Amino acid sequence: MRRLLNRGLPEQSRIDLRIGWPLLLLPIVLLNQIFAPHPVWVVLSVTLAGLYALGYLWVRSLAPALEATRTRVSTILVAGDLLQEEFELRNLSRLPVLWAEFVDQSDLPGYEAGRVIACGALSSYRWRAEVECKQRGVFRLGPHMLHLQDPLGLFDLQVDFPHHDVVLIYPRVVELPRLALPHGNTQGSDRRRRPLRGVQPAATVTEYRPGDSLRHVHWRTSAHRGRLMVKELETEPSGDVWVVLDLYGGAHSGSGPSSTLETSIILAASLAAELLSGREQRAVGLLAAGRAPASGQTQPWLIPPLPGQAQLWQMMAALARIDAGDVSLADLLSSNGPALGRRGSLIVVTPQVDIGQVGDWPGDWPAQLLHLKGVGLESSAVLVSPASNEPGAGEDALRARLGITQALLARVEIPSAVVEAGSPLRSVLRFRRKRTVIRSTPTGGVVTYEVEEEVG
Repeated sequence: MRRLLNRGLPEQSRIDLRIGWPLLLLPIVLLNQIFAPHPVWVVLSVTLAGLYALGYLWVRSLAPALEATRTRVSTILVAGDLLQEEFELRNLSRLPVLWAEFVDQSDLPGYEAGRVIACGALSSYRWRAEVECKQRGVFRLGPHMLHLQDPLGLFDLQVDFPHHDVVLIYPRVVELPRLALPHGNTQGSDRRRRPLRGVQPAATVTEYRPGDSLRHVHWRTSAHRGRLMVKELETEPSGDVWVVLDLYGGAHSGSGPSSTLETSIILAASLAAELLSGREQRAVGLLAAGRAPASGQTQPWLIPPLPGQAQLWQMMAALARIDAGDVSLADLLSSNGPALGRRGSLIVVTPQVDIGQVGDWPGDWPAQLLHLKGVGLESSAVLVSPASNEPGAGEDALRARLGITQALLARVEIPSAVVEAGSPLRSVLRFRRKRTVIRSTPTGGVVTYEVEEEVG
């Protein structure tokens, strides 16, 4: 029956019989007309068949003549921005759409674009939907479908529109508290300014290690000691910077925007934006190990240091997709030590605010930082503490643990700063804008007015 109803229709259209029990009366009416002829049986059979034929022809004529399109107004979206979409239903048939349910299958949290609409013959109907993007990530807009019936409700028509759009919502970039950034040595794309005359100053002479440039070999000392020795250049606030993000799920706490995970990702994005767009315009890279949304498995996220705005958006896109994984910070540092190079800087963002003694779990990550410091990688740490309103946080005990942790890090010359999860951090980009709001009245009219709002 369904195959017969949908013969010759486009693949995305489907007609279903909604009310079929009156058709069971047709054989009875025909038998009565054969054995007891009467005009009432003829009228009843003709009326019943005519109503079903009219309803079927109504939905069949609308099936290939309906087009529903959607256009996203906003292009680049950051968490907290307003996503807007414009929808249009075009009816190319000579029959009107008395009512149609627009069903949206987007997975963006809080987004409800579905509604009941109507459209006249050979005309179109437009509307707009919007939602505040409260969560970073990769989401799907669409697909959508139209569901309608004939005037008598005998047949259902469903028209699917399989096209969908992928929207990427970047993490918010905020103003960072005062942080002591490490002063790494020059390496890679960030070159030291050289004097016009004279030689470069050298603070110490150390033994040659693989990866050292032969230009820095101190030949007199090498000949004296019988092995290659290189000049250790003075430390400057330059060189490549690695933002190391701790995504170990066992260390994070809380949920939603006030969780340590979301706060850590916001801080990592803000650090990248400040270092890449600031006065020095450093070369910045990203190192993390998190769960990919597509595969659901933990994988390394390593973006080599580069300068420029293109690098910033690449890092922001990675931070928008990433989620907590099962690789600890210590394992992340130990397994990726060779990829970090030498004579650079590390900024570690971690929720592990209670490290105990260096060498004990979960505080074995400071030991890895000390090991990397031996090959010329200076470090600093941003400690993300749980929100003060989180159950069981213990504000006094937490403050004491933070003091001990910062003291232990300072003892091994690792500067640190503390940021509380969910604390109100001011967005870097804030501006006022005007937008037009369209409201429908109970009588079917439309009222438009402008509102001014602060964004960021």
